[in-house]
Amino acid sequence: MALAWSSPVYLERKRLLDLLPEEPGFCVWLEAPAGFGKSVLAGQLAARLGLRALWASALLGEPRALLAEALGLPREAPWNAVVAALGEAPSLVVLEDLTGEEALSPLLRTLPCLLVLASRKPLPYPELPKLLAEGRLVHLQAPDLAFTEEEAEALFGGREGWREAHRATGGWALPLFLSAFTGRSPEPEALLQSLRESLSEEEFREGLLLAALPLLPSAHALPVTEGLFQKGLLQRVPAGYRLHPLLRGMALRTLGEEVREAVRGAEGRLPPELLAEALFGAGLEEELLELLERPIPLPIPAERLVAWEGVLRRGGPRARLRLGEVLLQVGRREGFALLEALAASPDPGVALTASGHLAYYLADPLLGQDLGAARAHLERGLALLDRVPPELAGRFLNDAARVPYEEGRLLEAEALLEEALRRLPLESPYRLAPLINLAFLRFEREGSLLGRIAALEEAVERLGPLGPANLAGHLRDLGRLYLLLGEREKARERLKRAQEAEGHPLAALEARMLLAHLEEDAEGLSRLVAQAELLENPYLVARGRALLAGLRRDPGLLQGLTGFLPALARALLLEDPALLPPYPEEREERLHWHAARYRLLQEEEDLEALLSLTDARERVLPGLVPLGLLPRKRPELARAYPLGEVLRSGWKEAVALRLAEIPPLQVEVLGRFRVRNPLGGVELKGKEQAVFALLLLGLPREEVAFALWPDLSEEAALNNLYVWLNRLRKALEPWGVPTYLGEEGLRRVDCDLRALEEALKQEDAERVYALYQEPLFPGLDHPLLDRKREEVFHQVRALLLKRGEARYLERLLELDPLDEEALLPLVEGCLARGQRARAQAHLERYRKRLWEELGEKPSPRVEALLRRLLG
Repeated sequence: MALAWSSPVYLERKRLLDLLPEEPGFCVWLEAPAGFGKSVLAGQLAARLGLRALWASALLGEPRALLAEALGLPREAPWNAVVAALGEAPSLVVLEDLTGEEALSPLLRTLPCLLVLASRKPLPYPELPKLLAEGRLVHLQAPDLAFTEEEAEALFGGREGWREAHRATGGWALPLFLSAFTGRSPEPEALLQSLRESLSEEEFREGLLLAALPLLPSAHALPVTEGLFQKGLLQRVPAGYRLHPLLRGMALRTLGEEVREAVRGAEGRLPPELLAEALFGAGLEEELLELLERPIPLPIPAERLVAWEGVLRRGGPRARLRLGEVLLQVGRREGFALLEALAASPDPGVALTASGHLAYYLADPLLGQDLGAARAHLERGLALLDRVPPELAGRFLNDAARVPYEEGRLLEAEALLEEALRRLPLESPYRLAPLINLAFLRFEREGSLLGRIAALEEAVERLGPLGPANLAGHLRDLGRLYLLLGEREKARERLKRAQEAEGHPLAALEARMLLAHLEEDAEGLSRLVAQAELLENPYLVARGRALLAGLRRDPGLLQGLTGFLPALARALLLEDPALLPPYPEEREERLHWHAARYRLLQEEEDLEALLSLTDARERVLPGLVPLGLLPRKRPELARAYPLGEVLRSGWKEAVALRLAEIPPLQVEVLGRFRVRNPLGGVELKGKEQAVFALLLLGLPREEVAFALWPDLSEEAALNNLYVWLNRLRKALEPWGVPTYLGEEGLRRVDCDLRALEEALKQEDAERVYALYQEPLFPGLDHPLLDRKREEVFHQVRALLLKRGEARYLERLLELDPLDEEALLPLVEGCLARGQRARAQAHLERYRKRLWEELGEKPSPRVEALLRRLLG
């Protein structure tokens, strides 16, 4: 989003702006408490520079995800994609509200933009001291940002009171600005009173409403909201508008009753979940409880609802239902006691909802799992189904189906889900959940892995207002399933989204564990295991320790742990198949069991089991079995592995089956000599470069041999060539299968020279202008290459002269400053556009260069133009 803080009411402080860098590759760190004008200074820098400007606040999400979205990338795009997109155009990036916990190292190491960091406290990023030492960091703190007396006087515009206001605030920007805006003392009460007198009643009431909200989404803003922003009293961020924290605090402390009235007046304007936020922010606890008692969906993330625990415990049955569920979602088992009491309610709707929650969470391995108690609540709920509306009955059946699934009764679970769909109205948004669960059952019963992935991908796009409690879990599951397929980038993207999603902290914690393991971050994974231990969550402790033991190759980390995952990790680390756990019931665990057994024993029956367990067939192998362990008699199994991994393996039979997938050789010879194959850059040494260059020109082998060894016999020259061709082949095709170098010469090559020649053939001057760089074949010396350089240059020159545009002619003068045929039409074009000074500068530069290099005077035509311009 373009920066939007640069309001005309703010004083531009040249003193500070002149300290700031103005181009990419530099960093500015603004460190000061709230209200010191960090955002305003960043906005004024954006207005001064005119660069593409992007803004992100760490309060609204992870900076990487917010920047990715602003750049038109998926939110889950990794830092390297974000950095590459920032480098495509000169950019200013402002990251506000930083705490130091954000992962910014990839951005700070590369600095593809002019970067502004804003924080209220010191930032621990290790790159900052290095940037400071290199002179690429400007660090401004509160004393620097405070208004000087001269700036305070300018802010007041010559009106009285500036000296007293400056003394009272110490140059603190926000109260000083408000004092100048209102003409009153910078004391909180006086400022608020003067704001009331300076704003319309509607504007003041809107400000009071925003005092109760952390953020007002843009969709619910009014013209009056934008008016407050234009007056400098609100910040506008990509998601909406917010009141400055200092003003919020002042309003809540001194105008609490008016804030509450403004919130009451917003009912009908705000959706229920946003109204609930405002009621809580304004301290309207009774009204909040009344709202929470309504039988309506309130998609408020569990992490936020649990912060209202004290209020919810005083509420009625539905408020306590919501609290019981969110406590369990964040891993707090006291939620069970709350729900147990509600399951005995005389209200069948409350009782059924509580029984559904209890059946689901008592069956959840994340919370310890008590299947006997879960079954009792399933049976209790079934007896209530016909006493509640169909939608409530359908929601219960979907939740309760978790119980027979965990018991291994898949047919019963499927029947409950089918009944849920029968009862749920066709227009109900809750139908999505049983459809996802049925896809999961089909995976368990039939091995439909691809169908399960498709259902989950559709779900994360359609969750809408019902999403907070489910999104993290669905994304975590997708990440885990993509890991099964060896699709590491897709897995990384889904797991990153899962760890940032609100609504299910335990699922987000598991996603963070899987991501840390994927990125081989043992230190980070160790911290996450400690977090699971503090939560006293046995499942996550076992999951995390098993992953950590694998990373550190330390079976000692598994001591005292039981269960499938620790046993599997122990068997692999100790290379002892006798330690494998019993054969599991769940299909996903069976995949891991057979993979571990195959890695230990190399028995093909386990490999066949892996192929038959899912409809993905050999696609599950990359995530489970190292390529080097596949039987060499079955190269077709390597089809699912990443192409680069297969090429690096040197398994020729497997490479031959993937030959059509190998991308063309990338060659650049215009301005630089660079060759890249799918494994990276290719270093050509000695005669390899010359052989490659002449083959690239299309010369047959015999002509290449004669051109490079003209003094040798034909036989000796060809023998020399064959030696160098073998070396060249090993460099270009280290996988050992002929790909780019055949008997007839080079093939499957993408070359900038060929693209240039095609553009010349099509007379595409714009493409020629973009492609042509000198020298051609840099670093190589041969008459045939000299001839090619001369030929290409004259073709380029002829086309650009023919088109005659000023930038084409200027480019020709860059290539040859003494090219009079390019100079004259360029000068005449300048004169036709009234650019006499520019025309004269071109001529003077030409005359000086001609004399310095050749000792000659300009032609009569150039002299005549100069005399004409000089009068």
